[in-house]
Amino acid sequence: MRNYENMMEAMVEEVLNIMGDSLHCCMCEQCRSDIAAYALNHLPPRYVATRAGGAISRADSLRIQHLTDVRTAVVQAAQMVNESPRH
Repeated sequence: MRNYENMMEAMVEEVLNIMGDSLHCCMCEQCRSDIAAYALNHLPPRYVATRAGGAISRADSLRIQHLTDVRTAVVQAAQMVNESPRH
């Protein structure tokens, strides 16, 4: 059983859910996975091993610069995937 998680995965998924329509690209399962993977590869990981760590990481993610970095990575990822979709 895994006792840790990369909080960035949840944040990228959340941003994809919020911004999906405004990205103007295919959001099929393959493209969505490619966008998430590209974005995650361009963001620093945020691993936590406890619920308290998750709460701290989520609080930190509310900083404007941090959220801007995630959104920027997702937009760049969508542009890259849109140029060469694999579906």
